[in-house]
Amino acid sequence: MKKITVLFASIVLLGFSAFAQTNATVSVTDEIYELLDVAQKKGLCSPLNSYKPYSKSQILNCLREIYDNSEKMSEQEIKIIEQYLAKYEPSEKERKNDFFNASIKNSNENFPVTFNYKSEFEFVYSGGLYTDSDYNSWGMDNMYKINFEGDLGKGLSYRLKGVLDFSKMPLMQVGDYFIGYPWYDEEVINFLLGYHKPDDSEYDVSAKKRYIHRYLNNSYLPYSYKKPWSGQFYFAKNMSASGLEGWATSFGMGFSIDGEIRSSFFNNNIIIGAGRYDREIAAMDNGSSLVLNKQAYPFMAVDAQFKLFNFLKFYSLTGILEYPNQDYINEEELQLIGNPANLDDSYMYQNAFSLNMIELDLKRLHLDFGCSVIWPKRFEIGYIFPLANYVEYQNHIGDCDNLALFGDFKYTIAGLGSVWASFYLDEINGLNNNPFIYTRAMFAYQGGIKYILPKLTFASLSFRYTKIEPYCYTHHSINYAPWYSHYICENYSNNGESLGYYLPPNSDEFLLQFKIKPSANSNAGASYQLIRHGADYGTQQVPGSNIYSELSNKNRDELKKYFLHDGAYNWIHIVSAGGRVSLNTRWPLSFYGNLGLMFSYFTVIDQDKYNRDDYGNNGNCRDVDFTTPFDIADTDEYPTMFGAILTVGVSINF
Repeated sequence: MKKITVLFASIVLLGFSAFAQTNATVSVTDEIYELLDVAQKKGLCSPLNSYKPYSKSQILNCLREIYDNSEKMSEQEIKIIEQYLAKYEPSEKERKNDFFNASIKNSNENFPVTFNYKSEFEFVYSGGLYTDSDYNSWGMDNMYKINFEGDLGKGLSYRLKGVLDFSKMPLMQVGDYFIGYPWYDEEVINFLLGYHKPDDSEYDVSAKKRYIHRYLNNSYLPYSYKKPWSGQFYFAKNMSASGLEGWATSFGMGFSIDGEIRSSFFNNNIIIGAGRYDREIAAMDNGSSLVLNKQAYPFMAVDAQFKLFNFLKFYSLTGILEYPNQDYINEEELQLIGNPANLDDSYMYQNAFSLNMIELDLKRLHLDFGCSVIWPKRFEIGYIFPLANYVEYQNHIGDCDNLALFGDFKYTIAGLGSVWASFYLDEINGLNNNPFIYTRAMFAYQGGIKYILPKLTFASLSFRYTKIEPYCYTHHSINYAPWYSHYICENYSNNGESLGYYLPPNSDEFLLQFKIKPSANSNAGASYQLIRHGADYGTQQVPGSNIYSELSNKNRDELKKYFLHDGAYNWIHIVSAGGRVSLNTRWPLSFYGNLGLMFSYFTVIDQDKYNRDDYGNNGNCRDVDFTTPFDIADTDEYPTMFGAILTVGVSINF
């Protein structure tokens, strides 16, 4: 027994020692991910995991493999890879210790301990000018970032990042959105079904209608801004314990702390980590995930990666989601669903999130399949267990959670590019109903192609189409979750924003994108987007067009959807171009910017056909189908306008 124990310990230490100082991950927003993706499609390295971020060790191994295929690269591409290798290779070079930058290492070779920290200032300003001056806006983020990382022994790495942000990001309220009635409220259900009190008096259903405020961030291009601070923000006029705010509508201070502890075993075949940081899972192109997109806000989670064979991998994650600190959006929502204690947002959003995924990588073919679940926090061991099938498991414990299935297919021809298809299934009722008409079918899908441009340095041209059906990513609030006596919101969100694709429900997007990396210190790109989204405010708002939407429990199996033909829809054409340049000065400087031109308008149908007199969004439009005509509107409620949005930034590293 003693020999077996010693042998096992030796194997574990061997797995640890091979990857000291490189287990910490690199942010999914780093430009290295686009470089690696293009290199893979050029046939320069093995297939990459479809779950990010990667550890420094994984990136370094990939860069070495790319460099070994130098005969397939141009001189400029070789030079770029050499510069990245120099960046990621472990270095014993001493760094100057000062207020902004320090490096400390002990002298114990058996248990090395390192501590490194570096600082960064980043200033970002963005503003939009529109033909309707009421929409003009500008915002700013002035950030100080500090990053601590190092090793505890030969097998464990840690990283901690703090952001202090002095910000102002105005929002424009454009209207209110009716999200539905509370489920399982006896009075409301009785009224909607036609029942009455014993004395035959009716309930006032209007008192149970629930609304949220709808805002626009006009300082940035639509759906592109991601706040760098977490749920905490303090206006400068009230920096006190009671001054916690939901959004930087006025100048003030916000902050965020991300971090991780991570280790790998057996040449990165097993990686186990825990922390709060940005992730992207099941993305067939950078930023394209329907499941967990890098635009989603970070949350604390434990994850495990297993490479069973070169072609077979498994990934599992369980974490705790963060509530949306946005009373300004959900004003009085809880009071309308039976909230005598006047509870705030934190009581309604108490969710955990689990995800399992199996991945198959053959010579040219990639396949993955997985399941995710939003579940109110409780000791639910079946969702924590990595090998559980959540759909089957919920059959044992009752229908009280929000489950989804997803799958991806990608085919790659080295040197040419790839084509892919992604699917996310939130809910569907029966296979005999047309999923593109019946509202109960809530899903998202995507198809795309990425072409590697020859003779250009790590350049690509990609196109993808994404469709998010109405009510996808949403879920009705429930008051029958185990351990909870009040309503819990189980929509597919974290910190008030979707975990999945960055577009809201009832949207689609055509995206054509060009990217190039002329050198290791620069990159550039341009894109065209057409985004169409059902209006989530106004006199022709479309049910299921907002992450907070709740599908009615009355006749929901008969409700239908007709994209573009059942209400008002916002059409947004965007052309944008930008880039980034870094200078190797004593204190490295990076300058970046992006200019976007936007043309936005709304289409509406005939008001007589729109009429929804069956208790708000519980009914269908009258006599509409995919042949119902629509016209461009230009009103105060649904304006037509042109806008120019400029974003510029500079960062200083120490």
